[in-house]
Amino acid sequence: MTLTLIWLIAFALLLFLFLKRWEASVSGILDALLPAVLHSEDDRWIWCPALAVLGATFIVRPVDMLFTVIVLALVALIGTKLAGWVKNKVDMH
Repeated sequence: MTLTLIWLIAFALLLFLFLKRWEASVSGILDALLPAVLHSEDDRWIWCPALAVLGATFIVRPVDMLFTVIVLALVALIGTKLAGWVKNKVDMH
């Protein structure tokens, strides 16, 4: 119950801060990091809650988040290497 309460407080605080600072900093950072396909007219109501969930989860369970990032990076690396290997093996005429 305590972890849930801490997570809810962290989520609410981060969501408030992200929404408050959207125009000043968050929007500019996301514009620089994301490709144009992921932009819409009102990204604020999509990205602020998503970032708040990630931030609150990182505050409550940092080791789990770190392991998740490591596993995702390994899967992406293996997928990239496998796709390159398959591309080299396929004979494109």
